[in-house]
Amino acid sequence: MRIVRLPQAVIDLIETAEYIAKDDPEIADRYFDAFEESIETIRNTPKIGSVRKFQDRFEIRMWFVRGFEKSLIFYTETQDEIVILRVIHSARDYHRIFDE
Repeated sequence: MRIVRLPQAVIDLIETAEYIAKDDPEIADRYFDAFEESIETIRNTPKIGSVRKFQDRFEIRMWFVRGFEKSLIFYTETQDEIVILRVIHSARDYHRIFDE
């Protein structure tokens, strides 16, 4: 199954890692590794994420970055691919983000 990372998801990932790196660059490196491991988990079991519905959009699934559980991965899945939409900290109002 193919993984597609939308540009905003990549930006989210980099911004989070940069924020973490201000305190500890090694933890930021671990964050990237944990993200990739979490993506592999999603690839192997795409329905693992809980379903969220936002306004009139299709179903979006939500899973977390292992070891960084407050960092949420939002994605959609089809038979052929998983599309990573966003990577958002749980303290943010992700409902508002997706409802815009």
